[in-house]
Amino acid sequence: MNTDEKHSTVAPMCLGMVLADAIWHDPSSGKRTILGTFSTIFARSFPAAHPLLAIYCLLTDGYGLTKVRLQLVDIENEDEPLIQADGEVNFVDPRMIAEIDFHFPGIVFPHPGEYRFQMFGADQFLLERRLLVIDPEQSGEKSDG
Repeated sequence: MNTDEKHSTVAPMCLGMVLADAIWHDPSSGKRTILGTFSTIFARSFPAAHPLLAIYCLLTDGYGLTKVRLQLVDIENEDEPLIQADGEVNFVDPRMIAEIDFHFPGIVFPHPGEYRFQMFGADQFLLERRLLVIDPEQSGEKSDG
């Protein structure tokens, strides 16, 4: 049997995506705590490595075992993702809300600009989230650190 045959072809709905410094899982309750949310990274030189980036996503309206993919693209060159993570979510009921998170250590941003995290489910585009990577000296922004 082809492994793709066991996966749903129905795309779920992505209710949201949050970028953060980290996501902590409480071992007793299983609940997640999202730490340090942001939408902009400040970097003084390029290429710039970011130590750890965590992405929290909520999915619903899925049917059965569903492939998911999260990728980061540079809007100046969307041909090849900078990073990509693949996984599966098992929707035992389409009304369930699946919480999934991804952790990416050491992402290297080649230049300042706009990047996008894109979520796919059942090989269909679901949602994207913009991430700005800015040199605070050139943008006139004040950096917090």
